[in-house]
Amino acid sequence: MRNAGLPASDVRAGIATELADDVPWNRVLNSICTQPHPLGVEMASAAAHTNLGDVRIFRGTKRIERKVVRLLLDLLGNPGGSGNLVSGGTEANLIAMLVARESARARGRLTDRPEVVVSSTVHFSFTKIFGLLGLTPVVVPVDDALRLPAAEVARRIGEHTVAVVATAGSSEFGVVDAVDEIGPALVGHDVHLHVDAATGGFIIPFARELGRDLPQFDFTVDGVASITIDPHKYGLANVPAGAILFKGAQDAGRFAFDSFFVDTPVHNTLLGTRPGSAAISTYAVLEHLGREGFTAITRTNFEVTEHLVAQLRAAGHELATEPQLNIVVVKMEHATRISQLLESWGWIVSTSKRFGETLRLVVTRHVTTQMIDEFLPVLERARAHVASEVALR
Repeated sequence: MRNAGLPASDVRAGIATELADDVPWNRVLNSICTQPHPLGVEMASAAAHTNLGDVRIFRGTKRIERKVVRLLLDLLGNPGGSGNLVSGGTEANLIAMLVARESARARGRLTDRPEVVVSSTVHFSFTKIFGLLGLTPVVVPVDDALRLPAAEVARRIGEHTVAVVATAGSSEFGVVDAVDEIGPALVGHDVHLHVDAATGGFIIPFARELGRDLPQFDFTVDGVASITIDPHKYGLANVPAGAILFKGAQDAGRFAFDSFFVDTPVHNTLLGTRPGSAAISTYAVLEHLGREGFTAITRTNFEVTEHLVAQLRAAGHELATEPQLNIVVVKMEHATRISQLLESWGWIVSTSKRFGETLRLVVTRHVTTQMIDEFLPVLERARAHVASEVALR
């Protein structure tokens, strides 16, 4: 830290210089997050001073958080449930697994080796979570459609099982597990079914309204006990804005830690200090757009995705799987090198460490058909460049 501070103008200029090195959204094709809605940005700025860790001071902010939770529960078919806003999918999934473990303990079902049944494509946040909570994953291979097979899930449940995790929109492929088959298959097994809908939670409800053939994944499915949903992804809210939602009205309180101070409520989230701006941003966007607004955005996202797929196929590319959501995975030799070259040219895409020789392209609100049409010739140039490199080896 400097002895004497800099003039505000110098600080602004220095920050502007660094921010100028960030990749502009119109060159980003790998991110499930996007440029937040302008109203959300405006309202988050107005609430930049708020802290949901001290609700004796920020009373109105807390009321808005409760309104957001109610709106999200309503969206997911369970207005009588409970939940909290959190930092994102990782924290939400962590709380869900802790509640599942402690619920098993309360029912006398917690053994010395608690297990969680997951798919082979489950999000990597669960690797962190299982290590922290002492849970053992029971990994079920996905089927040919890259989905978690319901019959195999039921077969893997045993005396140590405390939870099953289904995914409503995998981060690598955008694949939606058949939660509407998994839930009924678990009836009578007395385990916690958690749905990680961090990616698909703000896509699937609106896509189904548009007639898209996608599995139902929400609390209307028998057996679903908790759901992760991320407003800061397709919900267009400022980062960080996640949510963990529960079936029961009291379930969110199963994760509770008291404070040192009189009249300060218990904490039901992992974080103590929490930005109220995230709640304000989320509330502003939900109220402003409503179902009609989100449905219109979802329609556009799918139109752009279909344009991308059509252009890729016209160029002779093969997809790794038929896209269910707005993630397109293309089979491609030397995908990592192509991705690196594209990044050096200013375009950001993804390649998977686990599923090599594929290029992953994500469509969200900032991705347009014009942007796709600008990108695809660059992709072909990168492929040709890498092919030349390989030929010269």
